Amino acid sequence: MVSRQEYFNSLHFAMQSAVNSIKGSITGSSPVTSEQEGQVQGIIDQIRAAKIRNVTVQYLLPKSQDRIAVAGRYKEVEAEIRFHPGLLVSDLRYTVIDKKYTVLGLASTAGENQPTREGYVIPSEGLAQIFLNQFQDKWDTATPYDDYVKGVLSEIRSHNPTISTQLLSSQLHVAEAEVKRILSIDN
Repeated sequence: MVSRQEYFNSLHFAMQSAVNSIKGSITGSSPVTSEQEGQVQGIIDQIRAAKIRNVTVQYLLPKSQDRIAVAGRYKEVEAEIRFHPGLLVSDLRYTVIDKKYTVLGLASTAGENQPTREGYVIPSEGLAQIFLNQFQDKWDTATPYDDYVKGVLSEIRSHNPTISTQLLSSQLHVAEAEVKRILSIDN
């Protein structure tokens, strides 16, 4: 078991070594502290670097409106994002790197918004395959980022048709340009 900082250091190192794929099931909770913000930014930096190396980056997040902010930040740096309702009660976070390494993150207490407090990096192709099978099962039935966010925006607008894109941006904690992009997508 490693500390929270050691966990994120291990995750960053594993992401740096990726040559093919990074696939994870994460909470996607918005950062509350400056330490958490730094960790989210570190992951964003690693996604950006991985995409430059042509690594596939895919993340599953709980299907919950409060996860859109982090999902949008990851999408902005070209990670593929999908939302799945079955992840709402999961307190296990994992990322599989190149079908070889599994980085497991655990909260100190159960709950969807609990930050990762400790974790493990496990170099095992067998364990990686188990998590990849679970990931793929959920990925195949998950809602793509654009579809989910468009649905959330449509729902909000159905109750308040005159709401501005600026207010929508503020409510969802995503850039106004992103709100406009999603609203411009044809059905």
